[in-house]
Amino acid sequence: MLHTGLTLPVARLLRRSAVGCWLLLALSAPSPAGDTNPSAFAETEVKAAFVYNFAHFVRWPDAHVPRGSEPFRYCIFDDTLASLLAKAVAGETLDGRPFVVLRQPESRSLQECHLIYFGEQSVIGPGLQADLLRRLAASAILTVSDHPGFSSRGGMITLVRKRGRIHPVINTDAIERTELRISAKLLNLATLTRDGKGSAP
Repeated sequence: MLHTGLTLPVARLLRRSAVGCWLLLALSAPSPAGDTNPSAFAETEVKAAFVYNFAHFVRWPDAHVPRGSEPFRYCIFDDTLASLLAKAVAGETLDGRPFVVLRQPESRSLQECHLIYFGEQSVIGPGLQADLLRRLAASAILTVSDHPGFSSRGGMITLVRKRGRIHPVINTDAIERTELRISAKLLNLATLTRDGKGSAP
């Protein structure tokens, strides 16, 4: 639930089972009536939970799956969300592989990422972001943001506010340019859009 009084710390939220956590987010109640500006920190916690869970609902091609003890790399351009996510995934694994959160990574290292998130505190503006997305268009890297216009720049998943909830919008054209495969559970939960669609997020 998005409100100013947090009752479920993000670490506890993220460490639930992937499916249980996802359903909790999907079914969370809207903000209380009149609460049009919920706590930014509370909203960032929910976004962090979505970002964490995408690792469980997306399949990467074999060539991009971490091998042996190599970590699954979240590359986060948002200091607040990166801090929340790093604390939550400490000691956690995906198929036996550890999670690593890289905060504001250098552009030359982005090809090593499995998921890139551009948040409110990103040091990368829309112009450079669009350039990076063009360069990464065919890469097996999931790109996520809460920025308006992200889909139109070639981004894959945009987190938007919809009736008091954080809601994922998936650009299926951007996904289809890669070898990434999205779970039907996530596709059914999300709103689907395509390149160039009139008011795409």
